[in-house]
Amino acid sequence: MTVKNIIFDLGGVILDLGFERMVNSFENLGIKDFSAYFNPQKQVDFFEELELGLISPEIFYDKFREATNSQLTDEVIEENWNLILKDFQKERMDLLTELSADFSLYLFSNTNAIHAKCFEQRCIEEMGQPLSTYFRKTYYSHDLHLRKPTFESFQEVLRQSNLKADETLFVDDNADNIFGAQAAGLKTYHQAPKVLTELNFQEINY
Repeated sequence: MTVKNIIFDLGGVILDLGFERMVNSFENLGIKDFSAYFNPQKQVDFFEELELGLISPEIFYDKFREATNSQLTDEVIEENWNLILKDFQKERMDLLTELSADFSLYLFSNTNAIHAKCFEQRCIEEMGQPLSTYFRKTYYSHDLHLRKPTFESFQEVLRQSNLKADETLFVDDNADNIFGAQAAGLKTYHQAPKVLTELNFQEINY
């Protein structure tokens, strides 16, 4: 069966991530072991709670200060936490526009309210239009209260948009998320470590 829908990940696929510059900035502010709290492999509980929408940004800031024994203001934490988000690239956004002529596009990101506010505003500033205009629907983990790579998270996205798994391609740079999507019956495209400038449909995992 042919692909009719494509679900994209955001960070590492559409938007590059600046993990090192974020860590370096927090370390320069006195949190020398920041990567022990948050890194690509794991994160302490309050980061995950924020990503699942179980706590507000305000509670997150309080938990952050308590865990790191710091006195950083909410604004400083927000500014440095957002350093993980790099700029949008026109060629990638143009690819989304091209693909939308032939496919129904969706976004599914493990993210949080702080980052979402930042990258949505940045897309308007850099691309001249909201991120949501590139997709039929955007799904964020903090709104769903579900995170990739769980089976339930993919099932909920499919259910809400009334999509059939075997007609839907999922694109992500994280292998665990790819395996999770495959378990839910989706076709998959492991994009890492390539730059998203095209989709080679011969590489789709059926």
